[in-house]
Amino acid sequence: MTQPLGIELKKLRKVYPRQLGEQIAAVTMAALGRPRESSGGGVALSDLTLAIREGERVGIIGRNGAGKSTLLQMLAGISEPTSGQLKISGKVTAVLTLGVGLREDLSGRENIYLDGEAQGKTHEEIDAHVSAIVEFAELGKFIDLPLRTYSTGMKARLAFSIITQIDPEILIIDEALSVGDAAFSIKAGKRISQLCGQGAIVLVVSHSMQSIRDLCNRCLWLDAGNLLMDGSPQVVTEAYVESVRKTDEGDHLTRFRELVGAQSFIPEYGLDEINLSSDSQRFSQFLSGKPLQIDCKLNMPDSKPLGQFILRCIRLDGALISEEKILLDQRPQKLNLRVIYPRFNLAPGLYRLQLEWVGPQGEKRAECSAIIEVVANDVPTGGRPILLDVGNIQSIEVKKEI
Repeated sequence: MTQPLGIELKKLRKVYPRQLGEQIAAVTMAALGRPRESSGGGVALSDLTLAIREGERVGIIGRNGAGKSTLLQMLAGISEPTSGQLKISGKVTAVLTLGVGLREDLSGRENIYLDGEAQGKTHEEIDAHVSAIVEFAELGKFIDLPLRTYSTGMKARLAFSIITQIDPEILIIDEALSVGDAAFSIKAGKRISQLCGQGAIVLVVSHSMQSIRDLCNRCLWLDAGNLLMDGSPQVVTEAYVESVRKTDEGDHLTRFRELVGAQSFIPEYGLDEINLSSDSQRFSQFLSGKPLQIDCKLNMPDSKPLGQFILRCIRLDGALISEEKILLDQRPQKLNLRVIYPRFNLAPGLYRLQLEWVGPQGEKRAECSAIIEVVANDVPTGGRPILLDVGNIQSIEVKKEI
């Protein structure tokens, strides 16, 4: 009786030596045509224990550096674990980068035979698959032209067709669905499902959460060498996307906070910190659609042109939401700049209000920034702010709507 296909990992661990880690990781990733995912010197995989059974379609997700490529390398026999047990029942066919290994000087047809022989197939066995490979790859007459004449997509389609048509048992593909247009991606997904229906095991690494949900019946989330989640693709990918969102927002917020405050670029010119209020009240969270008052004190020499002010609203991800220029005449020392939005409409989120003070010749005098967190009962449709009116300098009213 044929032994069922399967993969078993028990406390699998991969550690790159401190002195050799950078060199080993760089050489390995360069050979695969990928960015290095593990930093030199450190744990790339930590005590990974799991089992994958016949017929499973397993998606593997995680940020760069999570250990995905390290795991695939060990399953493919490219790399040895530092410790732990790795048991594989079945023949592994692994293409960590589609198209790698194809010969540019040979035709597509010749590459089919070359790859088939590398998999241990006889010429007669390969003959039985050639027509199906050519048809699936949609190469037509190009199949007998040198590979160097192919586009990147054509090479990827050929490679995918070869590895999925010649009866793989355990198939490992990195970014399997990045093999062509949308129509071919759908066909590739159906082919992988068909293979699993025949008992094969398929492991797919992809940064496309939708592809993982559409294709797989199981998903592994790796982070810094650890298995964080193992479950249904819908549940795991949703948790991963939310985690990435929170991490990215945290990183953006850290950079935002570094920009908060005031700084002067020309001596004697300065801006105090921005004060924000709504209906004469300070707030911790601003309700979208309410009035917003922005106050900032100015310091400058007497009898100097006031110049202009640029007020920007910048979203957490760096997108510029609005930019308004406020032109003013010469005024006495110790001024207060006040900008009032009768209705400040923004979608919920974090924003940075930046006030930049520019002289008559375009020289940057000073700037200051403040963070505003916007909440909403009903998400507004929004729009860009429009300057409607400017009052006197002691209490500037810039009536705008966003």
